[in-house]
Amino acid sequence: MLEKIIKKVNLFDVVIILLSSLSIVAFWRGIWNLMDKYLLPSNFLLSQLITIFGGIILLIIISKINRN
Repeated sequence: MLEKIIKKVNLFDVVIILLSSLSIVAFWRGIWNLMDKYLLPSNFLLSQLITIFGGIILLIIISKINRN
């Protein structure tokens, strides 16, 4: 079974998946670094709490919009 899967895998697809994964990780790393630098840099705990609750609120709003 594994041999069938390996034969069907295209090298181009693997390269695209790896590049896409690296791009996503790099994007979020940049976002996190910007938030660490500019969102209350002197108060780490409060900065983390704001981002957690802000993210939860955004997810709730998006889920409400998506249901309509």
